[in-house]
Amino acid sequence: MKPQHDPQRSLSEALDWLIELREAGSDDPRHHHWQTWLGSSEHNRQAWQRVESLGQRLGGSEGRLLLSALRSTPLQPSRRAFLGKLCLLLGGTGALAYSGQRVMWPGLGADYHTGTGERHSLELDNHLKLELNTATALDISRDSQGTRITLVQGEIMVDTRQALSASTRVVLPQAQVWAEQARFSVRALEGEQQRVCVYQGQVSVSQGNQAFQVSSDQQVLITPGAPRRGDLPVASDAWTRGLLISDGMPLELFARELNRYRRGMLHCAPSVAALRVSGSFDLTQPEQILATLGQVLPVKVEYRTRYWATLVPTA
Repeated sequence: MKPQHDPQRSLSEALDWLIELREAGSDDPRHHHWQTWLGSSEHNRQAWQRVESLGQRLGGSEGRLLLSALRSTPLQPSRRAFLGKLCLLLGGTGALAYSGQRVMWPGLGADYHTGTGERHSLELDNHLKLELNTATALDISRDSQGTRITLVQGEIMVDTRQALSASTRVVLPQAQVWAEQARFSVRALEGEQQRVCVYQGQVSVSQGNQAFQVSSDQQVLITPGAPRRGDLPVASDAWTRGLLISDGMPLELFARELNRYRRGMLHCAPSVAALRVSGSFDLTQPEQILATLGQVLPVKVEYRTRYWATLVPTA
């Protein structure tokens, strides 16, 4: 009888691959070996989906502490022991509580979470409405000042127009957003400036000792110095309808945005990075979007593996 693959072992191996791939370059053969491992069993695929959410968290301070601890234990047995502890956090009895979209990981998790390509709508008992975009994690609490939303990472749409709380605030690493009757989005992605877009009403933003108002049809980028105001980007709320709408977006930026919604890695060759993309695209079909690009632009998709793709010129 063929022995069953241990789910806990798959978790340990998936965590190992998570670390390996973050350290591997684009031509590293480990990508091919990972793809082989991923396709070898259903347990492996399920384990990878679970730890991929953890990988999305490794860009923050908690992730840097984990990686620092990992790299400080070079011996393989110690490294395995450390991975085993992470496995317990992800899958051990009592360590992981999961119900619907609610995830609680001690020290690592968030109250609400979406995976890659997922969106989730949420209405709290005080009629505060939230929409979570792909790869988003947040915590929610209440105090005497109202509802507090701590955005760990990702992008959310907040609708407070029917909320019963006195106020709602969204806490970011570099700023806080206060709102009473408004519909607005907040975006905090690794490697990007944090962004607040207001679609209806008005919000207050505080950054250090500064406080300012952002009105309907405006956005503000949270920068280390003075915040940068501007008009709303074209169709910047289209993701709430499952769409990516572009009006002349450079292909490099388009690929970076699309990469948020597909599993794996999507790159853009420098020679085609400045090509412009316009159109409306269905975010539930990211691979179809890639195929469509080849019909409207002189580009093609080269797949190193199913999950590793690069946009390159056709000739």
